[in-house]
Parts: sequence; C-alpha cells; structure tokens
Amino acid sequence: MRIAQLIAQRGVCSRREAERRIQDGRVILNGERLLDPATNVDPDKDIVEVDGEALPRSKQPLYIALNKPRGVLSSFSKDREKGFTLGDVIPHQRRLFPAGRLDRDSTGLLILTTDGDWANRVMHPRYEKEKEYLVKVSGLRPTPAAKKMKEAYFWEEGKKHGADSVEADGSYLRIVLHEGRNRQIRRLAQAAGLEVRELIRVRIGEIQLGNLKPGKYRNLSSQEVKSLSGE
Repeated sequence: MRIAQLIAQRGVCSRREAERRIQDGRVILNGERLLDPATNVDPDKDIVEVDGEALPRSKQPLYIALNKPRGVLSSFSKDREKGFTLGDVIPHQRRLFPAGRLDRDSTGLLILTTDGDWANRVMHPRYEKEKEYLVKVSGLRPTPAAKKMKEAYFWEEGKKHGADSVEADGSYLRIVLHEGRNRQIRRLAQAAGLEVRELIRVRIGEIQLGNLKPGKYRNLSSQEVKSLSGE
C-alpha cells in the first residue's frame, strides 16, 4: 500500500493532502524523513509519523449520512467568521471528510466519512450518482414552474447544463441531476426566472434521506457504501 493511501485511510487527511505533507517533509517513515508519496509501506510493520504524531491505529472507517441543516457550511473549517460548520452539528473525535457539498442555504443528505481516499473516489466524475432534490420556488405555481425548469440551462466550460428530470410534486418540484455543478439548481432557477425558497437533497444514488431530522445522522450500510463508490 502506498503511504499516502494509508494516511488517508487512517483519517489523518485526504490522500492529496497526505501527498503534499510528504513532499513538504512532514512525514517520517521508520525514523527517516520521507519525500516520495509513491513509497510503499506495510501497515502492520512500518512506523509512520505525520507532523510529529504517530499514525492512528487502524480503525473501522466511518461512513455517515447526515441531514445538513440550513445555514451550515459543508466543511469542518474552524474559521468562525464563515459561520456554522459541520463541526457544530456533528462533533466527532475522528476526522471526517464530506464526500460532496451542499451550499449554506440548502438542507438534506450529505455523506461524511473518515476514509479520505474513499471520499475522493466518490466525488470523482466517473462515479457520480443521481441526486434527487425537493425544491420550492416562488414566481410560478409548481406545474408551470416545472415546465420552465425542464427547459432551463446554462453554459459552463463550453458545455450546456440542465436538469435530468423535473416534476411537480405537491407544492415542490422534484428535480433529478446526474452531474453536480456548483449551485446548479439555483442557477437553473435563475435562468428560468424563478427564485428558490427551499432546497432539500433527498437522495444520492441508492441512499435516501428518509426520516432523518435536520442535524441528525446515521451510519451507512455496507451495501450503501459499495453503491456509492461503484464497487
């Protein structure tokens, strides 16, 4: 196993960050400073230190589904000027990584894990899963609003982006996306002349938000974990 992968699996940081720390000389392997992120190690025999701290012992990775409340950033940043973060909602002794994002004003399903390598894999475009949202808009009633949202699009990086499907569902629009462009639904609503009043992500691939209340979380099943990473 490559050392950067081991560091990520132990929940210290993501694999990319581990590679940066190795290149910066912040990782010690068996008493020697390491500079090559491609170095292979034996997790059972080799002694690894990161920033002067011994690598945590092997633990079962955590994979968590959280209902992110409104007004909370999808990060664990400690910069209080940025407002409430995930650390205020789900304090945990082990370092967690969000496998994806929701903007501050959106709520719903967010996946968190201690396995930084898995998080990077899940977020790679190759493994991107369908995401389903309930959206309440102002400007039109749901049925005509759904028609306008179906037709809405924007251009980014030379490509046209829209929604996979849009249906009226009571007072909400039920919207399905396969890709995850930044603030995609809000940008589509703007293109359609609508204003988003409420946005809830209710599904990622096979994983449903279900009856999780805002700020509550649960562990993913092994099947759910496999379904997200394409295994």
